[in-house]
Amino acid sequence: MPPSSEQLKSWAGRGRVRRATETEVAAWRIPQPGKAALMSSGVPLLDGLVENVSFRAAPTMYRLAFESADEPAWEYGAVPETGEVRLWPAGGRGDSAFVNSSISQWLCSLHLVGSCFASSAALENWDTSADAEAQALAELADLVRRIAVIDPAAADNGDHEEQFWPGVLDRWLF
Repeated sequence: MPPSSEQLKSWAGRGRVRRATETEVAAWRIPQPGKAALMSSGVPLLDGLVENVSFRAAPTMYRLAFESADEPAWEYGAVPETGEVRLWPAGGRGDSAFVNSSISQWLCSLHLVGSCFASSAALENWDTSADAEAQALAELADLVRRIAVIDPAAADNGDHEEQFWPGVLDRWLF
């Protein structure tokens, strides 16, 4: 079950969660629970992962959000029919990388990561001591395990070279 809009706002902040309107996603060919999650929960902004939210159809996907802090920019999109969330180079063309099995699982993963980062003293101060760094690394490893419970395919074997969440969280501090 995806987080509520209020749960997302509790760590992302007011004005940092964008919900889809029915009109924006009505014609999308994805499972109904994904559409419902976008309209009821919304997508949170999460620095370094989700810089902007945009609901629109593109040639190979339904665009959900994008990250453009670094070049090249990347777009999160839902695959037609399945609703699987993937990451594409800007423009939705080229090779994509698997992120989550569904929109609901993607929103749950974002919520886990965002709420942990908002409340963790260890992640905020990881570079102050060896103990703080060890605690931060343990928290990041726990996040990967928790994402794997929500969506086993998203963290399958924890390979940070081939899987989005293990890769992002493995490199977060550095």
